[in-house]
Amino acid sequence: MKRTNKFTKASLLGIAAVSTVFTACDLNDIISAQDPVPGSSAVQTSSSSQVIPNSSSSAIPTPTVNTYTFETWRGTDGNQKINTGFGNDTETEGYWFSYNDEADGGASRVVWPVQPGDEYSDESLQPIVEHCKGICGTAALEKGYLTYNPFVGVGFHLGGETSYTDPTPRAVDASSMGGVCVSYASEAAMDVEMDLGDNVNAQIGYANPYVALAKSRTGLTKFIPWSDFKQPSWYKGSYKINGNEAAKQLVSLRFKIQSYPGNFRFNITEVGSFGACTGVPAALDFTSQDIPDPQPPQPPQPPKPPQPPVVGNGNFETWLGDSPRINTGYDSGTETSGYWFSYGDDADGGASTVVWPVPLGNEYSVDAIDPVIDYCNGLCGTAVLSKGTLTYNPFVGVGFNLGGEASNTDFNPIAVDASDMGGICITYTSEIAPVIELGLGDNVDAAIGYAQPSVSLPKSSVSTTTKAIPWSSFKQPSWYKGSTKITGEEAAKQLVSIKFKMQGVPGSYNFNIKAIGPYNDGTCGINM
Repeated sequence: MKRTNKFTKASLLGIAAVSTVFTACDLNDIISAQDPVPGSSAVQTSSSSQVIPNSSSSAIPTPTVNTYTFETWRGTDGNQKINTGFGNDTETEGYWFSYNDEADGGASRVVWPVQPGDEYSDESLQPIVEHCKGICGTAALEKGYLTYNPFVGVGFHLGGETSYTDPTPRAVDASSMGGVCVSYASEAAMDVEMDLGDNVNAQIGYANPYVALAKSRTGLTKFIPWSDFKQPSWYKGSYKINGNEAAKQLVSLRFKIQSYPGNFRFNITEVGSFGACTGVPAALDFTSQDIPDPQPPQPPQPPKPPQPPVVGNGNFETWLGDSPRINTGYDSGTETSGYWFSYGDDADGGASTVVWPVPLGNEYSVDAIDPVIDYCNGLCGTAVLSKGTLTYNPFVGVGFNLGGEASNTDFNPIAVDASDMGGICITYTSEIAPVIELGLGDNVDAAIGYAQPSVSLPKSSVSTTTKAIPWSSFKQPSWYKGSTKITGEEAAKQLVSIKFKMQGVPGSYNFNIKAIGPYNDGTCGINM
């Protein structure tokens, strides 16, 4: 789950929680108070983030430490900016921002008592501070398509932007603060979370050190040393970090409300270094502007299936492991359909890979799989599964697009109506039980929580196995509890790709796909 911070100079910083890729992982088993999103595509690397040690005894590279002091922020002073003492000449540190679960599929948001915005930014929280004498609002929590409790939060960066040309928030050594103190009131429990930047957050599986604050309608002041910050109990990964270590590479402090759906008022009136708060009263006597009943975000509309173009006889021709390209019968006209590709769990924090028996490449591309097909009389290799920082079983896979790219200028793969195939036949060997998964494109896959219809195949490490599977046998996985359902027959009408996925305990597993074709009139297994 990648969460990306974005902000403008000398004004409010806006933040959006990022989306996550789910891969057959049941989030109902995860503790709701600090739910991670397992996996995320396209984790971005922050140049300011430090390297997480494998144990608490490892040394952490230390960012430059300012000689200035974190000045206690009090909302009664009427200023939205916190003088953190760790800023640079960009003067972008210390501005309050808000974030929510929208990018993860939720429909939560903060509803403010007055309209945000000033002459510098429409997102500025200066009017909120002036109205509340603090940061106050209503956490309107709504699950949307989440399978865990929804969340919103507010926070601020300690170091601000790296430079005028690099808006990446910097990591700073905040050890000198000793910890943090806060005066607040909240109708729901609130977590104080240490944000370490995109790269480090991903390395630790988004199990950031945090401290839980009790709900209080009358107001509390809490003093929290860095040593009290701990990673959540659900985290079982190998990258451990305690609060004292995290303080040496701190990017931002975030105040997060995550709970069952509902509306919960909060007010933060004071934040300082450990021991520096005086107890500014925090009241919940404000009224947030009209809170309509949150509505779940509408799922992306499935792409309209184009009519399959005529290629040869217009049918999917059974591939018998004798050519680098499958004649799918649905090519868009770009001649890009039917080429095998591989994929893995690296974007989710895994370290799995496919090891090929011979080097890849031809005169057109260094990634071409032609030499493998020539060598194997099929598509063969070794699935090397390694968890990395994953909290679920690692995976790799191979697959192909049925329609190929949309055009010579639009490289997105198109969806096609593959109903006439009737299903799939396949001949293979595999030392691990694989899954055939129906890829529906990024938008639709996300709308159904990455619970694509699939069929599990038995492992077959000794003899070649042939299976013929109708579209009706493809089902969404049992862990999916979402409301957007899709059957195998419906998926076939908007099919983008067919994937052969291998997921299991870490280890090395040989596989070979020797034939793949349509269920109707396919010739898999003949003379094999």
